[in-house]
Amino acid sequence: MTQADTLVFAGRQRRWRVAALTHGEDLGVTPLAGHLLRLRGIASADAAREYLDVADSLYMPPSVLTDVDLALERIQQARDRQETVAVYGDFDADGVTGTAVLVRGFQRYGLSAVPYIPHRVTEGHGLNVTAIDRLALQGVRLIVTVDCGVTDVDAIVHAKGLGIDVIVTDHHTPGAAPPAAVAIVNPKADHSDYAFDQLTGVGMALKLSQALLESDGGDWGDGLFELAAIGTITDMAPLQDENRYIVDRGLKELRRTRNVGLRALMRVARIDTAFANAESIGFGIGPRLNAAGRMDHAMTAYDLLMTTSAAQADALASELDGYNRQRRELTEETVNACMERVEAMGKLGPLVMVGDTTFNPGVIGLAAGRLVERYGLPAAVFAIEGDLVMASCRSAAGFHWAHALQTSDDLLNRYGGHAQAAGFSCRLDQLPELQARLEAVAAEWLDSHALSTDGLVDADVAPNEVMGETFQTIRRMEPFGMGNPEPLFLSRGTEVDDAKTMGAEGKHLKLRLRAGGVEWDAVAFKQTWVPGTRTIDMVYAVGIDYWNGNPRLRLTIQDYAPSGGAAV
Repeated sequence: MTQADTLVFAGRQRRWRVAALTHGEDLGVTPLAGHLLRLRGIASADAAREYLDVADSLYMPPSVLTDVDLALERIQQARDRQETVAVYGDFDADGVTGTAVLVRGFQRYGLSAVPYIPHRVTEGHGLNVTAIDRLALQGVRLIVTVDCGVTDVDAIVHAKGLGIDVIVTDHHTPGAAPPAAVAIVNPKADHSDYAFDQLTGVGMALKLSQALLESDGGDWGDGLFELAAIGTITDMAPLQDENRYIVDRGLKELRRTRNVGLRALMRVARIDTAFANAESIGFGIGPRLNAAGRMDHAMTAYDLLMTTSAAQADALASELDGYNRQRRELTEETVNACMERVEAMGKLGPLVMVGDTTFNPGVIGLAAGRLVERYGLPAAVFAIEGDLVMASCRSAAGFHWAHALQTSDDLLNRYGGHAQAAGFSCRLDQLPELQARLEAVAAEWLDSHALSTDGLVDADVAPNEVMGETFQTIRRMEPFGMGNPEPLFLSRGTEVDDAKTMGAEGKHLKLRLRAGGVEWDAVAFKQTWVPGTRTIDMVYAVGIDYWNGNPRLRLTIQDYAPSGGAAV
C-alpha cells in the first residue's frame, strides 16, 4: 500500500489520483479502515464511534432552529381557531416528500392541511400570486412552505395583503432581503446560527413536524423518516451529520414500510424492499418521483406517497414509471442537442451555458448535470418560451451558483437554489448581459480555484486486502452518497476470466475476475470492453449485491484500463 500524492492512474474514463496513505490505527479499526475514516474527516476514536454507529447525537433537537418557536405558536393558533392551512411545496422529490411529511405531521396534530405543489412550466419554482389567490378562495389563512419561499418576497407581501400569514421552511440561500414571514425556519437564514446548514427541504419539514408533535406530546417519527430519506438522497444533499442520521434511520424504516405507495413504486423499480439502500433509492425511487414534475405534474408523485389504496398505488406507480421512461428518452435528446451546441462553440469559457426553444424545462437540470460531467465546468441549460428564459444550473468543483446569481438579481425575474444546483428565469433580451456577468463571476472564481476533473482513489490495494474487519467497517460507513463517498480502490494486473455485455442495449459489462487467488464477480456500468484484454488495472468499490434477494459480494468497476495479455 505504498502511495503518494503524485501517484496517478489513467483509466479509459478519466484520470485518478490516489490519496496519500494516512495512519488510522488509533481510531479503533484496522489500519486501512482508519485511513478511509481519516480521509472523511474522522480524527478521533470517539468521532469514529459516533460516525460508525450513526449515533443519536448526530441528530439535533428542532428547538435549536431559529424561529421554530414562532412557527409553533402560529400553527397552534391555527389549530385553536380551526383554520385551514396550506402546505406549499416544490415540484422535485425533495419538495414532494417534504410536503407529504408536513401534511402528515399536521394531520396527526389535528389540523386540516391543503397540499399545493406548483406546475413546473406554467408556475415555476416558489410561491406565486395566482396560487395564493386560489388558496385564499379556499379559505386558507396560513401557508407553510416546504423547500421554497425564502426569496419570494413579493409573493409573501401579496399573501399578507389578503390576510394570509406565511411560515417559510426552506434550505436555499436567502436573497438580499428577508421575506415578511411570520417565521423563517432555514438553517441558512442570516439570523440562524444552526450548526448544520445542509439539511434539505424535507429535512426542514421533518424538523418542524417533530417540534410540533413533540410539543403536543405525541408520537412523531413513524412513517416520516422514510420519506425524509428519499428526499435527502434524491436532492443530492451531503450525507454527513444529520443528513446521514436521517437517511440511515429512514432506510431502516423503508425496509419494513407500511406505505402502500412506496411498496408499489419499489415493485415497478424492481427493488427488494428488505434490501433498499441509498443506491436503489437514488437510481430507482428518486427519478420516478421526480419524473412526475418533469413530464406532467408533481401531484401524481404526492398522491402516490399519501394514498392508502393498494389499487390506486399500483396505478400511480405505473404512471410514474411511464413518466420516467419518457424522461430518459427526452433527456438523451436534450443532452445530445446540448453537446452539439457546445462543440460548435469551439473553445469553452469558464462556464457552459446553452439553450433552445425546443428544450423541455423538465429535463434541462438533468442536461446541465451531464454537461458538468462531460466538461468539468459549471453549466446552465435554458429553455425559451416566447420572451421568457427558464434555466437550471449545476455546479462543478465547488462553484457556488446561488451566490453567482445574486450578483445579477437585477436581471432576473426569479431565482433560487444553493451552491450545487440553482435555477432562474429572465427576459430573453436580458440573456446576453446575464451570460456575460455570470461568465465574469465564473472566470474570477476559476482564477482562485484549481479546476481538476481527476477522480480520487482511497487506496492502492488488492480486493482481498479490503476483506475481513475492513469490509465490515466499510459496511458501517454506509449510507454512501454526496459528502460521504463510497470508498474506491485501485488494483493493478487483475486477471479477467470472462467478460460479456449485459442490459437491454448491452451498455454495461459483467466480468469474472481473479485477484489474490480468489474469483470475483464484477460489473462496470456504461463502459465498453476492449477486445483482446486479458488483465486490467481497475478502480472499483466493494459491496453487496442483493439481486433476487440473494446477497453476493460484488466489485463495481468505476474505470479500467488494459494492462496487457491475450484476448479473453
